Amino acid sequence: MSELQNHLDEVVNVCWDYAGRLEGRKDHIINAVLGLAGEAGEVADLHKKMFYHTPKDDRDYKESLKHELGDVYFYLLKVQDLYGFTTDEILAANRAKLSSRHPELGQVSERFAPGYIK
Repeated sequence: MSELQNHLDEVVNVCWDYAGRLEGRKDHIINAVLGLAGEAGEVADLHKKMFYHTPKDDRDYKESLKHELGDVYFYLLKVQDLYGFTTDEILAANRAKLSSRHPELGQVSERFAPGYIK
């Protein structure tokens, strides 16, 4: 079992819906997607503060970043789980999408032709 699957099983699913307020699939999906967006925003905000607001030791930010990225994983794993995707499936789809666009990956199809992956 992968480390990500272990984390999903042993942490995410154990902590999920601790308040007991998620009633149906839609609630679970919306909670996961909004959580993912919120945590990605916190990663962005951390960088904004690091680069433009306060002169702090880089180590403090790296430690905070590690925690925020963990929160991103928490929600990303839950979204992935709710839709039944494996990590391998997601990475393969991402590789195919990026390969269709980036010549440095050596497999560019017609970028704007029919069938182009958006």
